[in-house]
Amino acid sequence: MVSITHELVPLGAGSLGLAREEDDVRGMAVLDVRDHRVGEVEEILVDPVERRARLLVVSSGGILGLDDHHRLVPVDAVSRVRAHVRLERSDLHVEAGFEYQPEPQGPVDYSPVYSYFGYAPFWEHGYQEPYFHDRRR
Repeated sequence: MVSITHELVPLGAGSLGLAREEDDVRGMAVLDVRDHRVGEVEEILVDPVERRARLLVVSSGGILGLDDHHRLVPVDAVSRVRAHVRLERSDLHVEAGFEYQPEPQGPVDYSPVYSYFGYAPFWEHGYQEPYFHDRRR
């Protein structure tokens, strides 16, 4: 099986901005489908070609930054953004997901993250931009 890697850049690295600045949800609280607090958006991984948010890094747990968990969540799992980010999944689903590695050793295959959440990856033919990019509704 051939793994597919696509470079994603942390928005906080400052090397590029989002195509739509209103999609910058860093610092916002993240709630799950049951209104349970999951954590907050610590970082956004951006597709450098289209400058679109592709994955959120959700930080949870710990006190004063100690023992924090940083999980990857596709923006496709976001049902809406208002005063907080609302997910279509439970906090338990996110917590059991994939840990974010800020300094990976080599290319990263994000396919398993998308598969775990049940979404097609953004690089597949026919991909539809998620609702996340339209916050007016």
